[in-house]
Amino acid sequence: MFSRMQAVLAAVAALATVRSLSFVVGGARVAEQREQRGTLRALRGERPTGPETSEAGFGIPTAGALALGASAVALLRRRTESPVALRATRVEWFRKVKRISGDRAVFDVTIPKPMGIVLEYLPDKKGGLRGVGISEIVQDGNAYELNKKVCVTEEDEGMWILEGDRIIGVNGIETVDASIDEIARIVGESEGDSVSLTLCRNTRLGPIKVVLMPGGEFATVRRNSRLSAAVEFALGREIKYGCIDGWCGTCWHRERVTGWLFKPCSDLITTDWDNVMPMVLFPKPEKAGDATL
Repeated sequence: MFSRMQAVLAAVAALATVRSLSFVVGGARVAEQREQRGTLRALRGERPTGPETSEAGFGIPTAGALALGASAVALLRRRTESPVALRATRVEWFRKVKRISGDRAVFDVTIPKPMGIVLEYLPDKKGGLRGVGISEIVQDGNAYELNKKVCVTEEDEGMWILEGDRIIGVNGIETVDASIDEIARIVGESEGDSVSLTLCRNTRLGPIKVVLMPGGEFATVRRNSRLSAAVEFALGREIKYGCIDGWCGTCWHRERVTGWLFKPCSDLITTDWDNVMPMVLFPKPEKAGDATL
């Protein structure tokens, strides 16, 4: 009799314990759900109401919401300050130009005076001339500084200038058949502190602008040139490599937009590169045989 009574009491106690635990777990889940709803409202900038507010009842987000909100702000700040956050995508680069026949791209650039560019007559395939183009971008001139803002820091969301670009318009005036003297006259007589050029670029046959990071050094090279030549020209010195076929990994670079791997010691400048984009290379040395690429 007594043992039976003990068994009944033990069963009742166990049932009470289970219900108590269920209440605690359920309450924790409800609190967690309220916390999540409050957090989402806090991130959206909404004022919390009802059970999601603090115990004081003043509409203040819970501690968890505040902590997550602070984390979100910190993440947003890191993304804003990170070079990756500044990186334009390939589609964004291509949207900066208008494509026309013959693998050509047309676009506008605005350059402060004096522009800091050298003009020349561009030859055509038949040995004649096909208009006036840019033969040189003067270092530290205004065109050079524009290229830095567009290609390196991406402060400017416009387009950039490449040696070989043909000038087909100045401040809205067509210059397809104009001479160098006529273009110089239009620029000289223009009002304002800047000049708007309409340029045409051959995206498959024209040269490629290589930018070496993190220093932002420029080199303009022809297609099928050795990448090592571009690197040495940009840096202004001869480079010694650990190998001649890229196996050691010490000279490897990653292109900023495409993520392609380049090996300056052995690679050629790829012929299928669309030169609407600059080729921006970051050092990415790896150990030989690394399979994480």
